[in-house]
Parts: sequence; structure tokens; C-alpha cells
Amino acid sequence: MEPIPVDQNDHQLIERTRPADWSNPASGQAYDLVTIGGGPAGLVAAVIAAGLGARTALVERYRLGGDCLHTGCVPSKALLASAKAIHLRQQGSEPGITPGASTESDFSQIMQRMRELRLRLSDHDSAQRLQQLGIDVFFGPARFENRQTISVQESQITFRRCILATGSRPAVPSIPGLDQTNYLTNETLFSLTELPARLSIIGAGPVGVEMAQAFRRFGSEVTLIDQAPQLLPREDSEASQLLLEQFQCEGIQLHLDSQVLKVEQQGQGHLLHLQSS
Repeated sequence: MEPIPVDQNDHQLIERTRPADWSNPASGQAYDLVTIGGGPAGLVAAVIAAGLGARTALVERYRLGGDCLHTGCVPSKALLASAKAIHLRQQGSEPGITPGASTESDFSQIMQRMRELRLRLSDHDSAQRLQQLGIDVFFGPARFENRQTISVQESQITFRRCILATGSRPAVPSIPGLDQTNYLTNETLFSLTELPARLSIIGAGPVGVEMAQAFRRFGSEVTLIDQAPQLLPREDSEASQLLLEQFQCEGIQLHLDSQVLKVEQQGQGHLLHLQSS
């Protein structure tokens, strides 16, 4: 399930990171370095190599910028900044604001600001900029033909060294009934244009806890579920406890040590059946 372009900002973002009229360079070129994957790791490696004088190519199957630009660091931190500003106003931490005063957020404006920021930063990861830096950009899936050659659509690329920086994708759990819902992932969440009245998040890792707090501060009723006994299972228990106390203060419903058994349609929403460990 891929993110859906929402407005002109998104369409311009796509045009910069996957130009519709782009033609891959001619075949037969030999490169010192090929990076497969145009996310942060692949981009940095290619830019550094080209800066050192290496003949460099970068191959991207989807859009340049990867998770960080499109569905990770940039959009998530934009939402977190808006959520923090709302929270500070609600707490009366801003001059002239009375604690508890009406500080309703305009979710559509928050999301528009996020898309505008993402577009503004996309110049850095654009195909045109990489080309100006002397990097040959190929769009399409890469296939190894032998130890020194890959094919990308009609192009044959030979190289001395290759970096695999292909990234990852969301892991959707096999929960009965989930495929019958219009569920979101960390990739499609940022295409929302209306604030959900209720939001259940499965997974209390870094992305889960960030979005749980942000959407609660925007005004959603948020439920956070994880099979682990603590928030941020990979972090120290002391840090998890501090976050737990803060989430309880903010009204986030927590179900730790819990597994989602199935999902059922209920009216206009869905009912999650949980089992505690």
C-alpha cells in the first residue's frame, strides 16, 4: 500500500524525486561505485564517492530520499513539532495563554505544513541535484547479472564496488480481519487529511510512541498496543517508565503485554480483540 499524493506539494515532491520524463543514462558505462537504494545511506555514499572523484551511479526503484524524506524523519518530526506547540499552549507554557484554554488544532493545516516542509527539503535529494554532482541516476529495479554487472530495465551497468542500501518496508502483522480494514502504516499515515476520532496503534517502538503522542495531542483518542511488557522494548526500563507516566497523564490508553487476536467491523469503526500475556 503506497502513499497517495494529496496536493500539489506531493506532486511536486514526486516530480523532484522520480521525474516522469527521466531517461536512464546510456548502457555500457563502467563505474567505480554503484549504490543500490536512494535513501539516506545510498545518497550519502554516492555523494561522498562522487566528491572524491569516483565515477558513481545510483539506482533507485521508487523515489529518491527514501524513508527519511517521504515517510520518516522529515514528516514525523514536522508533526511532532506541531504537537509539541499545541501541548505547550494547552499547558499555558506560552506567554498570554491560560492553562486549559481552547487551543484546538487545525489538522488539515498541520498536514499541509508537513507537506510543504517535505517539498522544501526535497531539493537536497532531487535527481537533478545528484546529476549536477556528477552522479548517474538510474530508476528501476536492479538485478545482478554477475559479480560485476547489474541490469536496470534496459541498461547494463558494470562496477568495481557496489553498496546495497535498499532499506526496508512496513511489516504488517498477520491478524485475522486486518486485511478487511483500511489500515495505515508508517508510510501511509502521512497521507491523512482528516484527524481520526480514534486511533489504535499496534507497536510501541519509536514510530509507534511518537505517533501515539502526536495524535493524542492533536485530539484523537489513542490506544497503543504491544506484546512487550514496556514501551520502547529495546530501551532502558527507566526511560520506558518515564514515558509510561507521561502517556498516562496525557490520556493515551495503553495495552502492554497484549496481543491482537482479531479485528472486527463495528459500525463505522473496528473492534480489536486483545489477549493479555
